[in-house]
Amino acid sequence: MTAAHRLIQAKYDAEIPFFTKDSFRDVVRQFESDGNLDRLVSVTGLDGVAVHFPLETGREYLTPMYGDDYVCSFTSLIFSSTRTKPRLVYHPIERLLAAPGLSSYSVRRSYLPIEVAHSTEVRNARTNELVGLWPASDYAAVKQRFERATRSLAASKEFVQLKSTLASVAIPPGIDKIVAFACSTMTWAGNDITRSMAQHALALAVRDFLANSDITGADGEGASGIKCYAQDPIYTPVDERVLSEAGFTVVDDPKAFLEVDEASVIIAINPDISVRQIIADLARPAIMIWNKVTVNDRNMAVTDPVSLRVERMVEGYIELPFPAEDEFFGRNLAIYIRKRGPKENKTG
Repeated sequence: MTAAHRLIQAKYDAEIPFFTKDSFRDVVRQFESDGNLDRLVSVTGLDGVAVHFPLETGREYLTPMYGDDYVCSFTSLIFSSTRTKPRLVYHPIERLLAAPGLSSYSVRRSYLPIEVAHSTEVRNARTNELVGLWPASDYAAVKQRFERATRSLAASKEFVQLKSTLASVAIPPGIDKIVAFACSTMTWAGNDITRSMAQHALALAVRDFLANSDITGADGEGASGIKCYAQDPIYTPVDERVLSEAGFTVVDDPKAFLEVDEASVIIAINPDISVRQIIADLARPAIMIWNKVTVNDRNMAVTDPVSLRVERMVEGYIELPFPAEDEFFGRNLAIYIRKRGPKENKTG
């Protein structure tokens, strides 16, 4: 075990949070600061040392030809890539403690639970036209398909079962937001887009169910005014427009994590980042709908791995089966309802 690994393990065993709202707020401040003349974003590692990442938004660079539709020649079109919004890369404990790869290992970055990266868009350097990286549907088609998916879920027997499941236990009072992570783009023109549509529709359906019931209210107050937040760096302008019109507040990475608290519902189904480990450090949400927590998920092959902290967190929750395990949501999902504390039992 390296010195970095020993320090990381010691801090983990001491219950020191690796992901904090203060660190996320600091990153957001630097992302959005007009006074960041050095165009650097500083992230402090677990060793207390700051590591600086260049803020490359707007930087253009030429890229090689890609795809089979073009033949490389001196007269071929030239493509350029532009760095767009900055985002974070999240390192779960398994990755921080993994054996370092000789080609990519960096001592100064080995202590970082988060790093700064950028999304990239590709444009034709001569026409400035955006080059799609996948077959994409236009706004009208995406909006129509999403509205259809929302109606279909609301009328499905699976959603009836979901409502019955939620109504079968004591829901913590005061829920005021749904936070959806990594639900992916809805603009993909193929059939694989059904899961993204369904996950976003699920967030709205859960919101509406809670808003129209009194099971979460205290002293007879309902859960009216519940907000929906969605975060995924892969969202396109079409995604953002459709989701905004449907009632979501679409936020840039990592702002959705700042909304996570004891009054939130988390939806993160097969995400490509370690949502569960981040949430375990940040808060104890009222409800979490995500992959079932099992010890077998403690491995690097899983993009959202379980950890000891995640296992300990869900000990304070009632685990219920997710009733709609099919091609729209995937398998091995669960609903976690936070057990009510003494104060909640008095007021609920």
